[in-house]
Amino acid sequence: MSGGPPAKDRPGRQAWLGPLALGIGLGSWLVPGGIPVALVAVACGAWSVRTRGPYRIDGTAVAGAVAGGLQVLFSLLLLAADSAGR
Repeated sequence: MSGGPPAKDRPGRQAWLGPLALGIGLGSWLVPGGIPVALVAVACGAWSVRTRGPYRIDGTAVAGAVAGGLQVLFSLLLLAADSAGR
């Protein structure tokens, strides 16, 4: 199960993309109107996952992107339910 060096050993600023995506993705659930914050989490996660080379996919980046994506989906569902109820 060798996928190359772990993502935490990624050089430079890209090493922070996974933890940043996870932190922002979870934080978007605490912020009212967190859709823009959640979209930033999805962008950071996608940027980290898109990184090519010898590094495997960072699990924290995937988790952050999923948490942000679920926040966007949940907010849109609430918006649709609210507009359907009027």
